[in-house]
Amino acid sequence: MVKNMWFLIFLIGLGILLVFIELLILPGFGAAGVPGCLLMLTGIGVAWWKFGFQTALTYAGITLIAVIPLAIIALSVIRSLPAGKAFILSATQNKEIGFHAPPSELVNLVGKSGKALTPLRPAGAAMIGGHRVDIVTQGEFVPAETEIEVIFVEGSRVVVRSLQ
Repeated sequence: MVKNMWFLIFLIGLGILLVFIELLILPGFGAAGVPGCLLMLTGIGVAWWKFGFQTALTYAGITLIAVIPLAIIALSVIRSLPAGKAFILSATQNKEIGFHAPPSELVNLVGKSGKALTPLRPAGAAMIGGHRVDIVTQGEFVPAETEIEVIFVEGSRVVVRSLQ
């Protein structure tokens, strides 16, 4: 019985680890998540069939409580290894190498009106306050030379509506 218990805990634990790998490391869904879910369900199902529902839940709970701290420790150790650093982006963006934050003057455009320079389908350009600004509508198409008003600014995205 003890041998079966450790095997079931191993199955459930391996399933949980595979799901963590799917969530934290691998993009998409399926490569590790589906086998992880199958292993967890198999371990819990066999424990339920052999020992009963209460024992199956106990195995799953104990495994979950043990695996989460071990996974956190393992991820922190992997981050410091050369192989782990290959998965983590360490580059930073700063002004010296060409990164520019969205201009702060875009926030001052809220409530101002202007004229569409190009057809807005839904993106285009407009002349607002004497400056050419890349803008977007909320989905509607607006012809060129139409009066527009800035509704809100979200980062570098300037959202407008037609005044006609």
